[in-house]
Amino acid sequence: MIGQEEFHEIDHIVMGQVFAMHNSMGRFLDERIYQDELAHRCANLGLEAMREVEVRVKHRDFQKSYFLDLLVGGGCLYELKTAASLMSKHDRQVIHYLLLTGLHHGKLVNLLPPSVESRFISTRLTHKDRKTWTLDDRGWQPCGETGVSLRGLLFGLLDDLGLFLDAALYQEALVHLTQASGGGIQPVPIIAGGRVAGTQNLCLLNPECAWHLSANRENLDSYEIHIARLFSNTPLRSMHWINLNQRHVTIKTLTQ
Repeated sequence: MIGQEEFHEIDHIVMGQVFAMHNSMGRFLDERIYQDELAHRCANLGLEAMREVEVRVKHRDFQKSYFLDLLVGGGCLYELKTAASLMSKHDRQVIHYLLLTGLHHGKLVNLLPPSVESRFISTRLTHKDRKTWTLDDRGWQPCGETGVSLRGLLFGLLDDLGLFLDAALYQEALVHLTQASGGGIQPVPIIAGGRVAGTQNLCLLNPECAWHLSANRENLDSYEIHIARLFSNTPLRSMHWINLNQRHVTIKTLTQ
């Protein structure tokens, strides 16, 4: 495992090549060209540089692959972007990759601006740390066997993968796992003023029950109000709302 001091030593070399590449090649190239060129330059300096490193997530019969832009020196993660500016979603992506790989330090680099933009991203969370969580299920109702099954599938997923990962991964895994009992993402009519205004794709357990997963840390009361408004304009009989707030998991059930 590469520590922070060693990471910064390697990063000093890598970022020197980033600036040189930006100066010689400009800022309007495709991400993949920058990625390949940086890997080539690092290798020429004697640094191990691996491109498109696959990280595969598995839980039961669900699996998903992610691909890291660049891994230098056996443990320094780099994600290269060509964006107008770095955003919080880019930070979350790097943290997601660090947690999946068990690494603690990474670098986010943006080559589109006139001056290179970069951020050092770090986490001390381990896989073991992420498997400790608390549950608030005071507002939960089973609403039949499928609701009990969803709860069990969620707990099994969190016990295996842990928390703090990208919410989209948990949702994708649960959609896959619930399909065996007839669930999945399906269009649901939205009724306004007694007429069907359109359809909205929702995660269903069965034709009468949906579920919604979020990872909100703030304004939960407001979020719940709008989830309830969405639900009230459907013909569904119940909806389970799952919120993953770092180490705190909340499950609530809305009923008509």
